[in-house]
Amino acid sequence: MSDPGRISASDLIEFAAEVTESLGAPPDRARVTAEVLAAADLRGISSHGVAGGTGLRELVDRIPLDAIDAAALPEVRQKEGWAVASMNAKGGLGHPAAMEAAHLAGDLAEEFGTGRVHVYDANHFGAACVYVEALIARGFAARATCTAGAWMIPFGGNRIRMGTNPIAWGMPCGDEAIVIDIATTQRAVSPAIRAVRGGFPIPPDYFKDKDGNILEGIVSYESLLAGSVLPLGGEAFGYKGSGLNILVELDNVIGGGSTKRIKTMRETPKSRVSQTFEAWRIDFLYPEEEARQRLADTVCDIREHGAPDMLLPGEREARRKAEAEANGIPYEEAQWEMLRGISADTGIRVPDPISG
Repeated sequence: MSDPGRISASDLIEFAAEVTESLGAPPDRARVTAEVLAAADLRGISSHGVAGGTGLRELVDRIPLDAIDAAALPEVRQKEGWAVASMNAKGGLGHPAAMEAAHLAGDLAEEFGTGRVHVYDANHFGAACVYVEALIARGFAARATCTAGAWMIPFGGNRIRMGTNPIAWGMPCGDEAIVIDIATTQRAVSPAIRAVRGGFPIPPDYFKDKDGNILEGIVSYESLLAGSVLPLGGEAFGYKGSGLNILVELDNVIGGGSTKRIKTMRETPKSRVSQTFEAWRIDFLYPEEEARQRLADTVCDIREHGAPDMLLPGEREARRKAEAEANGIPYEEAQWEMLRGISADTGIRVPDPISG
């Protein structure tokens, strides 16, 4: 008996790679794009997955408008003896450029102990944790940040200026990866958009309307689009998230990011962002195995002070990934419908659901 809510990761990657290649991407870059998108789905981060709002549909819609150059190859600039590099992504596919930059940060860390790569003139790169986990798999501690189109009024301000500016940060703790991936706003914007489109309520302390009034409950799509997501910390303590948000942007400016307000795709299909990837070795004071064990011991001590259902950063996503790898990725009907729409536009056949 078929289960329409499940799709295998391998089938999803093949579909996404074929679609991306059909849009003009080189095969290797199409494959990385597909793998990063599917990695988000495996972790339950469907907003950044193949059928998410920033997934294949974005590529299918924006590449024909010349808002993304599917064939562009990034250009890297380095100074001899420096542990920092910059990458001009040239408006190309965001996911392969970001993965290339992340691994370059790792290469620099192998040579210098720490490595940092700034990416500019870039497109959306999906779930930030995927790049951090790729570096953790190489034995590094790692961090990734990204700027985003303007959705937030700075704390104390009166006009929308800042993006959701996410941060992902992780450590290899024994054989486990502890990874946090958060927006510097109360939440990402996509959950609110999905709720409003589906006629569901949004919680308080999440969005303001254009007049500064808190939006909550069932609200109109128009009022949401004209409104502002609140900074992390909400109405009372948003100065913390707003400050962190601003520092993410300033850090990206160092590496070539925009000095001006970044337009969202509500305003233009050609919206450019910047990203920063960092990796550093954990064996500078202790041998790597001892360093890993010390981190693992710390995690154990934290767990001993938590309730049985306490989850550490990234643990929920790791459990979802293990379950999805074993049984297929759960896909809702709306996601299948998204795949069918992409298939209709590109001629690439949608994979069959997993059979029970």
